[in-house]
Amino acid sequence: MKGRTDQMLLAGFLLSLAFYIFLLPHYLEGIPLGWPDWLFTICAWLAVGFHAVPAFCLQLLLCRRARRWIAAIPALVITGAALWFAYGFCTATGWDTLGWGIFLVLSAAPAVGCALAWAVYGLWRLYQRGDIHAP
Repeated sequence: MKGRTDQMLLAGFLLSLAFYIFLLPHYLEGIPLGWPDWLFTICAWLAVGFHAVPAFCLQLLLCRRARRWIAAIPALVITGAALWFAYGFCTATGWDTLGWGIFLVLSAAPAVGCALAWAVYGLWRLYQRGDIHAP
C-alpha cells in the first residue's frame, strides 16, 4: 500500500473488527465475566453500533483504492440486506417481527458506516479538485 492513510485505514479496520469480535460474545454472555451493570450497558451499546467503525474503514479504503463498481459492492450488499430486513419486519406477524427487527437494527450501523465513508470520500475528492478550500 502506498499511502500512510491507507495503512492506517487497514489497521483501523483490522483492530476494530478484532475488538468487535471480542466484544460480541461478552455481550451475548457466551463468555460471562461478571461485569457490573454500567459496564454491561456500555458493552450492549457498543455491540449494537460499534460495527459501523470497521464498515467505515473498509468502505473508505475501498473507495480510495478500488474501482467505483468494486467499491460500491459492500454498500449495495448492506443496503440490500437492510431493505430485505425492513420488508421482512413490515410483513412478518407474531414473534417473527422480533427477529426481523433485530436483523434490521444490526444492519443499520454498517449502512451508516458505509454512507459516512462515501461522504468523507466525496468531500476529499472535492478538496483535491480545489472546490473546497481549507480555512
